[in-house]
Amino acid sequence: MAFLIPRAEEQRQLAAPVNACAELLDVRIFLLHGEALKVDVTSDLQEIETLQTNMGIGRDGSHITYQFEHVLTAQDLDGTDALKVQVNLGVLFGFPDESDPKGAVSEESLVAFGYTTAQLAAHPYLRSAVADVTSKLGFPQVTLGLLKS
Repeated sequence: MAFLIPRAEEQRQLAAPVNACAELLDVRIFLLHGEALKVDVTSDLQEIETLQTNMGIGRDGSHITYQFEHVLTAQDLDGTDALKVQVNLGVLFGFPDESDPKGAVSEESLVAFGYTTAQLAAHPYLRSAVADVTSKLGFPQVTLGLLKS
C-alpha cells in the first residue's frame, strides 16, 4: 500500500521557488531504534497502513537541513503490538544564502519543499531501515509502501 503526500499538487506549486535552486547533498540516519514488544511472533505482521511524520527545518548559510522523525508500530495478525521502530533521518540540500535573491524564499515554500521533495528523498532510506531492523530483531521483514505524490 502506498503512502500519499496530502495536497501534493498544491505543495509542489508552493515548493517551486525552492525546487528551482536546491541541490541534494546528503541523506543520513540520525537515529535507528527497534524494540521487540512481543517475542513469540511466529506469523507475518500486519501491513503498516499509516505513516506519521514529524518534520523539522534548519537553515544555515547556504544549506537547508530537513529532519524527519518516524515512530512505527507493527502488530501481529491478532492485533497485538509486536514491535516498535523509531527512525530519524536528515536530508541536506545546498541552497543560495538568504542574502542572495534566489535564496529569499518564504517559510511556506520551505515547508512545502520538505513535505514533497525532501520527504521523497528520505523515504527510500526509511523503507530500508525499517526492513533491516525488523529482520534483525527476528521478526518477519516489514516493507513499507512507497511514498507517492
